[in-house]
Amino acid sequence: MAVNQIHTADTIDYDYENDSLFLFTKGAEHKHSLVIDNIIIDFGEGNYIKGVEIQNASKRFGVSKYALTKYRRINVNLNVSSEKLELNITLTLEIRNKNLPKAITAADINEFNIPSGTMAMSCGMC
Repeated sequence: MAVNQIHTADTIDYDYENDSLFLFTKGAEHKHSLVIDNIIIDFGEGNYIKGVEIQNASKRFGVSKYALTKYRRINVNLNVSSEKLELNITLTLEIRNKNLPKAITAADINEFNIPSGTMAMSCGMC
């Protein structure tokens, strides 16, 4: 059975000192976490994405730490098959008064047996 879930995050936050970008939904119960290539995905009850932490974010997106303070939108898509997880994250930054999209991808095995389908989380100017 394919599961397609789209959630809107409440909060996006960038920790300048630790170079970590956080996207999460407040108040949702945490079930388990999964790490894919230094990106932590938190799942809630029902195996939906409740949060994402991107470590070493400036290096991952190929921008300065200062540029990450100018975020405009972030979209997270997790495509799940019975064997594999494919993560795509697109971050839109405002640089020199223009919106500049930056994307990263990562993949891993589906060790938690998350149901096949697509999960998405987004936040625009949270």
